Amino acid sequence: MINPAESGLNLQQRLTRSSLFNELGDRWISRRRIVAGSSTNLMELGEIKYQDIYNYFARMSSIRWTSDEFDLAKDQKDYSQISEVEKKTVERVLASLVFLESELLNNYYIILPYFTAPECYLVGSAIIGQTANHTNALSGIVRSVVAQQERDPLYNSWRTIEHLRLRNKSINTRFVEFTNKPLLLNFLDDLLVSVFIQLVIVPSELSLIYSSTRKGRMLGTFEILRRIQRDLDLHSQTIVSIYRKLLEENSTIASTELKDHILKMIRDLTNLETDFTQFLSEGMIPGLNNLMIAKFSQAQANKVLKILSMEPLFPGVGGNPIPWFESYSEIRTR
Repeated sequence: MINPAESGLNLQQRLTRSSLFNELGDRWISRRRIVAGSSTNLMELGEIKYQDIYNYFARMSSIRWTSDEFDLAKDQKDYSQISEVEKKTVERVLASLVFLESELLNNYYIILPYFTAPECYLVGSAIIGQTANHTNALSGIVRSVVAQQERDPLYNSWRTIEHLRLRNKSINTRFVEFTNKPLLLNFLDDLLVSVFIQLVIVPSELSLIYSSTRKGRMLGTFEILRRIQRDLDLHSQTIVSIYRKLLEENSTIASTELKDHILKMIRDLTNLETDFTQFLSEGMIPGLNNLMIAKFSQAQANKVLKILSMEPLFPGVGGNPIPWFESYSEIRTR
């Protein structure tokens, strides 16, 4: 394996998967690396190098919940009484979330073998476990709330609704880049697209459902979605920590080239999500309008750039474009 302590990494560096067990691996903690290290690949955690990453594993391990804890019987009745536009929006948001969580889950399995620090592998496994729980919880909502005859159309909507198909394809294409070309640049992109999904796409789309649940409807669904959002917020913090450590270990890759690349990617994804979320709402969700939805996505994108220590892409957009969102969703983990 490449040892970055000796050779360093560049953005076009090809990464290799860790072997199941590396007899020649280096056990010195000072030579442990996020990726491209030469470890034994054993979970040797008698000494911790990346304490903050390990701490995220401890936090995730303390979170236990399943969708079975929530009664969705009233949600089914509430759902049958909302407007057709709201009903259509809820179904499309659920279809979108099923795709996003499935995509994240499948992608984590792909990138996990490239980590060579046991702390990263450990926390990555915890993220996989929580994401699997999310996919099951979303399926539980669909089974409990959506009428049986509407479930197949919902699950098939990524094929039949062009906006949803194109949005999903765009995200999948970015993840597939690393699968096809496991370069360091594509690995970094993979991490940041995951963060973007968790901090921009999911909150933007959940705001459309939260707008209905604020009226006291579909409260079981709301409680499940709020827990998913809380978990994703924690996942994003973990991934950003890994991203920062990777750049610290390979300082030469933190170049103007990488910065410009990130800014373009975030801008393109934000514009895509703004258009998609407005399509979902059709401008007819009570308490929301297209301007609020657009500014919310842009403000969330600015937050992503801020935690990456970069300047905002959308100057003048900040605060709370949807004033009730933060207090209502009760995300307090950052």
